[in-house]
Amino acid sequence: MLSRVLSKKVTGIGFLSFSKLRWLSNRFYHSNEIYIENQSSGNESELLNDSKYKNYIREICQIPDAGHQLFVIQPDIKSGARRSKWSTAELRLQETCSLVETLPMWRVVGKKIVTAKRPGTAYIFGSGTFKVLTSMICSSRNVSAVLLSIDMLSRQQLEMLQKAWGVPVFDRYTIVLQIFKDHARTKESKLQIALAEIPFLRNRLNQFQDGQHDQQVGGAQLAGGAGQTYLHSRRLILQDREMKLRKALSKLENQRSLLRKERLKRKISSIAVVGYTNSGKTTLIKALTGDSKLEPKDCLFATLDVTAHAGKLPNNMTALFMDTVGFISDIPTNLIDAFSATLEDAVIADVIVHVRDISHPDTESQKRNVLQTLSTMLPADKLPNIIEVCNKIDLCSSDISIEETSSIFISATSGRGLLQLRHEIQHRLIQATGQLKKKFKIPNGGPHLSWLYKEATVCGVEPHEDVEYLIVDTVISVSAYSKFKSYFSNSKYKDS
Repeated sequence: MLSRVLSKKVTGIGFLSFSKLRWLSNRFYHSNEIYIENQSSGNESELLNDSKYKNYIREICQIPDAGHQLFVIQPDIKSGARRSKWSTAELRLQETCSLVETLPMWRVVGKKIVTAKRPGTAYIFGSGTFKVLTSMICSSRNVSAVLLSIDMLSRQQLEMLQKAWGVPVFDRYTIVLQIFKDHARTKESKLQIALAEIPFLRNRLNQFQDGQHDQQVGGAQLAGGAGQTYLHSRRLILQDREMKLRKALSKLENQRSLLRKERLKRKISSIAVVGYTNSGKTTLIKALTGDSKLEPKDCLFATLDVTAHAGKLPNNMTALFMDTVGFISDIPTNLIDAFSATLEDAVIADVIVHVRDISHPDTESQKRNVLQTLSTMLPADKLPNIIEVCNKIDLCSSDISIEETSSIFISATSGRGLLQLRHEIQHRLIQATGQLKKKFKIPNGGPHLSWLYKEATVCGVEPHEDVEYLIVDTVISVSAYSKFKSYFSNSKYKDS
């Protein structure tokens, strides 16, 4: 999901749908779905629906309910650490405009690519370029705000640009944060986003000097008690809110830990499906599991909640496919840290499937972005075992080469390549979990078969030439195999 996600060690902060799992049946191997029961408390609702705080956000961020008409500036950085080696300014501008259009009532009314050699300085652009931009923006009557497509503007940059252009100025942090807020559906995801918003609000608040904002809102105001200026009172609000959010998320992480322990106890294998935003992860999971409740959408960050979906592999193994939020480039670490637990399931998953949109013109840059992020999260020995899936092959030209590659080319919508992918996931899952492929010759009518159905994956049952026996193909863990031999040591059975 997200560039530079989890550049730090994965923390214990919880995320999305950390409620308990309720199985359709006491025997998980008979169920195809899992349900999520919401266990959020009333205190969390009060925290998220604080009307005074919402008004404060509108006041500081200058984001009206009616949206904005944006002039988008895409810096083309020619040198230094921020220079993109694998993409182009045109493709980055296209992605930025797509981000804007994901938001309701936000429109791009103008756009321009400009050379930027000094993104770390106050002015970012050369004096000539800055003069041209200022003229374009100030002469455009329909521009209500400007989006400068860099990860996060400094206080000095923000203050200078807004003064020069006379309209609110946003960065990618602002836009992605607004998308997250718009797409969040569960209380858990909303809490994570509220936490991610705190550093952003502090940065915006710091652009004002004490007394400056008081004058803008109608004279020197004292708020919250004697001697408390507007800015001081707002800083206290942020401090108190951050403490409450972290406390609420800590409770959710405890629930998540219980879920994980239960899954490990039941020996339920998991497959994390990761990839760049809008690469087709949810569509693929729906195709693999047949879960009709999944509703894939053709937009950026359609998925914010980590959800688990049970599916069957060709040998009848049941596994959980974990849907995750998508990656994207140029997102500041402050925004990402609050979502660290979002990809925690990818870290502990038995198998990782990396879904690529092979039809996208920037597919190679997207791939590098995802792999760079995963390299900061995963043990070194896990990286070579990622299954790379090139999705949307049906949208590619016929001359695309798919021969000399270890990737699996599929179309999640048409079904092309899905059988090959299922078998590859099955193969990797058996390897990763250390399970054994065993064929048993067991007495017909004995307790052996029901035991195997409960403790192993039964891939097939066939009659033996001797009608008193059955041949059972299984995938079984080492511990379960030892138990089987111990329980039925006095019975007539054979295995191979």
